[in-house]
Amino acid sequence: MFGFSVPILAVLVAGSIDLASLLSDRTTIQDVVDAAAVQAAEQASVSDASSLAERNKAFVAEHLAKMNIRLSYQVSTTVTKDGQVTVGVHGSRTSYFANMFPPGGWPIHIAATATPMGMVPLCVLNSGVAKGDQLEMKDNARITAGGCLVHANGDIKVSNTGMLAAALIQSAGLATGRVVPTAQQSAPTIDDPFAGMSVKTPPGLCVPLDMLFAIGFHTLAPGTHCGRYKVEKDTTLKLLPGEHFFKGKLELTKNAILQGNDVVLVFDKDSDFNFADQSSVDLTGRKSGTYAGFVIATTRENTRAFAISSDSARQLLGTIYIPSATLEVTGMGSKIADQSAWTVIVAKDIKMTGSPNLVINSNYAAAEVPVPTGVGPSSTGARLSY
Repeated sequence: MFGFSVPILAVLVAGSIDLASLLSDRTTIQDVVDAAAVQAAEQASVSDASSLAERNKAFVAEHLAKMNIRLSYQVSTTVTKDGQVTVGVHGSRTSYFANMFPPGGWPIHIAATATPMGMVPLCVLNSGVAKGDQLEMKDNARITAGGCLVHANGDIKVSNTGMLAAALIQSAGLATGRVVPTAQQSAPTIDDPFAGMSVKTPPGLCVPLDMLFAIGFHTLAPGTHCGRYKVEKDTTLKLLPGEHFFKGKLELTKNAILQGNDVVLVFDKDSDFNFADQSSVDLTGRKSGTYAGFVIATTRENTRAFAISSDSARQLLGTIYIPSATLEVTGMGSKIADQSAWTVIVAKDIKMTGSPNLVINSNYAAAEVPVPTGVGPSSTGARLSY
């Protein structure tokens, strides 16, 4: 009897051990799938389904590498229109009895679903993806974006006593320095939300005519402006409503004042602006038309630097879109754009030095200027909770 029962007992013990090991593996796989689903749900709003699927495969493979000797599986990812993400692991795990019981090994079908619970609108995008493209803040420079998402397709570098504060911060590369809250690093890149938009200056002959506004009050009708436009001292230059195309430099110095309601400033490939000294900037973007929602834009060939060092560039209401250019913000204790109901920035590079405070408000309902699709409340952003 004993001799007959020993093999049966051995099989039962081995089977119990195999079942315990199977349950342990299932728990581990479930934990990995849960984490993959949550991570994918965070990124679903800024990435396409195929990219999410590849990242999930890599994530699961990394965390289940120790099971490769006994686990054969495939990873599936599905994304719904509302951002819900389901990640599944399907396959088989070898059994103790050389896959004879059960035949082919233990079947594995484990899935997890993550659903977005809260969204943060995109308001600052460092869109460059080439080496060196980054959001860089030195000295005591600050960005304050308490209600929206700041994202860099490269690195975020904050040095000295500088500080980047936003509702949510993401970087496709690394994030160093005073970043509050802690940035989500190695996030997927965000494509240019306006990549399909045509930004061009009107064709035709453009005879350069340098203009100096040194005294009094002046108005400038919409159209093409060729040459250098310099405003200085206490002079006011008011841009009349419409589209202003600059084929030259726009420069504000000393106590110059630049005003414009329902306007967009479009710079061609050889143009830029420099808002310096104590100059005052009060610009509200276009309310309708091709450039509705934009206050400053450049052609895609423009790779120049656009400089704001003014102590009083307080109103920049609308989208600043310079996809191939650099936004340089400097100053000494000055607030930039803080009087705007909302501001959105999409720039290849963003570089800040000195002690300016770039304030990115997100009160989108408080202005007549519409927010372009792809940013602000129309962007799904990234989620704070699940």
